[in-house]
Amino acid sequence: MRVFVLAAALLFAAAPALADVTVEVGHNHFKPTSVTIKKGESVTFHNVDEMPGGHTVAAVDGSFQSPPLAKDEDYTHKFETTGTVKLKIIQHPNAAGEVIVQ
Repeated sequence: MRVFVLAAALLFAAAPALADVTVEVGHNHFKPTSVTIKKGESVTFHNVDEMPGGHTVAAVDGSFQSPPLAKDEDYTHKFETTGTVKLKIIQHPNAAGEVIVQ
């Protein structure tokens, strides 16, 4: 049994890790404004600014929307479809970003 557990641990340790991508969300901005990931990877949106009611990250096409994020809160979304997903911040209509999924 111990050999099986060790073999399984080595197998999982050798598996390539998915990218850990974080996008900063704040008043009127995403930073960086564009990120490229692979299908099945996730992006974490991290709010860096105070905003009454929080900042809400959303896909322009309606495919996802975060809950309102208070300062220093995160929201992670896994992207399962290739293509470019345009982003907006509900509270700041001029803020724009994108996730390119390959």
